[in-house]
Amino acid sequence: MPLVINGERIPDEEIAREAQSLQQTFAQMPPEVREARGLDAAQFESNLWGWSKENVIERVLLRQEAAKDTAPVPDEEIDAALEQIKKRHGGSEQFSLSRDESEIRGDVETRVRLDRLIGSVTSKVKPPKNKDVADFYRKHKSDFALPEQVRAAHIVKNVDDKTDEATAREEMRKVEEEIERGDLFEEVADRHSDCPGNGGDLGYFARGQMVDEFDEVVFNMEPGSVSEVFRTSFGFHIAKLHEKTPAHVRNLQEAGDEIKEELLRRKSTKAIEDFVDRLKTEAEIEEIVAAQANIAVKS
Repeated sequence: MPLVINGERIPDEEIAREAQSLQQTFAQMPPEVREARGLDAAQFESNLWGWSKENVIERVLLRQEAAKDTAPVPDEEIDAALEQIKKRHGGSEQFSLSRDESEIRGDVETRVRLDRLIGSVTSKVKPPKNKDVADFYRKHKSDFALPEQVRAAHIVKNVDDKTDEATAREEMRKVEEEIERGDLFEEVADRHSDCPGNGGDLGYFARGQMVDEFDEVVFNMEPGSVSEVFRTSFGFHIAKLHEKTPAHVRNLQEAGDEIKEELLRRKSTKAIEDFVDRLKTEAEIEEIVAAQANIAVKS
């Protein structure tokens, strides 16, 4: 049943594409996220077409509203946006022009106008007040809990189809000798590690982000210490522990900027939703239920 939105006919194929996109998103959604949103497979399938139709209606209404902006879009702005699209597709050589480039440029111009419209709507949103930030922190304090973390560096000799166990162990023994005679760990890492660069620094991580054998070593080290050679499923390692941070809850000062961004995002989303709702109330939306008889029912 094709839609007609303010005189523009929207074929079922567009709604079907949206439904396929939603199905892919649902399939990739972790079970705990589905549960938090109260979704199960049966419920999702029963609502899929209706949700897809609503998404298409909202997208078309925004596009139609954006098209009312008659201010020209500079060629250089379209060029820049087109280059970003090409980069996302692997560069100009990988970007397949399945349609005429002028048609694609027209789509890009529409996207720029839509961004302008969204920017105009959200520009009226005021930043959250300090009281709102503090209230949010108080209600969601547990969300800002951080597990124990370490910042470590490592030197690794992989055991794989190119390097066997004995060879990797012998190479790592020589590496260990360099460290024992006083060579800087970071310089040795960049010279010899199979994962060179930045002195082998792995940054901060919590338990479970690395393989168990690695966690077992580094989380039992003291800051500034260097481990003996140890084995993981990847190969042989030597680790250096830079810092260790105990589990703790971030305070309001530490979490403040993140909370402000989240509250501003929510307010901006609400502003867009309210704007779209207004467009819906003013729009003429018809669903053709009997095309052969030319019958249209107002929705």
